[in-house]
Amino acid sequence: MLNPKKGQVTIFIIVGIILVVAITMGIILRKDIAQKIQDVKISQSTALQQEVDLARPFVEDCLQSSAENAVLKVVAKGGYNAPRNSVEYDYYTVPIYFNKGKETVPSMQNIASEIALAIKNEVPSCANFKAAGMPVKAVKRPEVSISVGKKIITVDMEWPLTVGNEQESATISEFSASIPADIESPYEYTMALYNQQKAIKVLSLIDLARLAKQNNFILHFDMADNDAMVYLLTFNRTIIQRQPLVYTFGIIREKPKAGESTSLLSGAGVSGTAETSSS
Repeated sequence: MLNPKKGQVTIFIIVGIILVVAITMGIILRKDIAQKIQDVKISQSTALQQEVDLARPFVEDCLQSSAENAVLKVVAKGGYNAPRNSVEYDYYTVPIYFNKGKETVPSMQNIASEIALAIKNEVPSCANFKAAGMPVKAVKRPEVSISVGKKIITVDMEWPLTVGNEQESATISEFSASIPADIESPYEYTMALYNQQKAIKVLSLIDLARLAKQNNFILHFDMADNDAMVYLLTFNRTIIQRQPLVYTFGIIREKPKAGESTSLLSGAGVSGTAETSSS
């Protein structure tokens, strides 16, 4: 007969071996599972980072084009998105800066705010993530601020966006763009012309030509609807999207009193148009 004590020892050894094998296999399997999970996480993180890397330049391209469009459109409307008092002339909506003594002239700060508003309204439609097949959602509408310098316009936009899906996502929110263009000098030259014109009753072609030549712009003026004299200043030295900057404004003067000349042009019998150029 076998010794009962030796039999028990043998059983304990066998059980011990089984436990050791089981624990070892468990550790190996656990490490393998952990490695696979880590590989999946790395794969997901890489995919998410790629999506972020695509989304950011996509938004900034939209911001750039929207900013350029906004500058051209707002300045062409005399510094407004939608002037309250304006006349239509050719392809332009011309704001009335001076209406029989009443003035509505925007400051450079007002114009910057109008440009920022135009960008804010255009960026979401430009950045159409669904059409582009991007897993990006906007948390809220963008906020835009503008800084106007002598030679550059800087645009900063805060727009919280969620990139990714329910399993993994990231948030990006800060974007920027810059336009290497001078709109301060055109504004100053336009104000100089406006301040000169609002105070006179007779337009001098010689004075207009001299002012345009001194400040390097092309000036076109004409009589439009509502007895408004409209001024279009083209600045060929400020080019955005291969287009020159065009600034417009209008003036409505008091009707001449009895006995006063009805002509605005010095030396002319009727109102008319003229172009003056720096060339």
